[in-house]
Amino acid sequence: MAQDQRSPFELRIWHFYTEEEKSITLLNAYKQRVLFSEDIKSFLLKDRLNTWSYWGFPVACYALFHYTGALQPYIATKYSVGAQRLIPAAISGLLWLGWVNVNPFYTTLQSEKLKLLNLIEKRVGLNMKALNEQVPRTWTTQEIHRQIREAYNNRHGFFTNILYPSEERASPLQDISSYPFKYRRDKIVK
Repeated sequence: MAQDQRSPFELRIWHFYTEEEKSITLLNAYKQRVLFSEDIKSFLLKDRLNTWSYWGFPVACYALFHYTGALQPYIATKYSVGAQRLIPAAISGLLWLGWVNVNPFYTTLQSEKLKLLNLIEKRVGLNMKALNEQVPRTWTTQEIHRQIREAYNNRHGFFTNILYPSEERASPLQDISSYPFKYRRDKIVK
């Protein structure tokens, strides 16, 4: 297969995609059933862990510094009561900025996203360009991941087989063989 013989230094299709475009490609692949629920389930778990760690880290830091009294001997005698509350919040904010840049949950989420993009490329080839569409300006990656979770919950929730078809019963919205085959590696076809 041509994809197995690619150079490791060759850029992938999604190399110049923004994070939102990568996420919209995943959303469209899941909606058009190029990706299935068993493929996307670990991505959704890692996205949930990343979201909870992103918002939970400053709360945990503040609670650690404020309620355990870890900084109490240093600030109790020198500062007023308002400053005693502000200093743990400021330290938590600075630690949060560091956490955002080295969050291990975010790196695992990005590696899972790249695994899914590789899987899409393996299944539909260069025709995965058809899955990337223009992203509305107001959509963030979190919004697109929320839509992926919503589509997953529609296929596996309480109203499955009542309001929404299950994954086993629903036929593909678009057959993989009917994708536009106008993308070729060697030239652009108009």
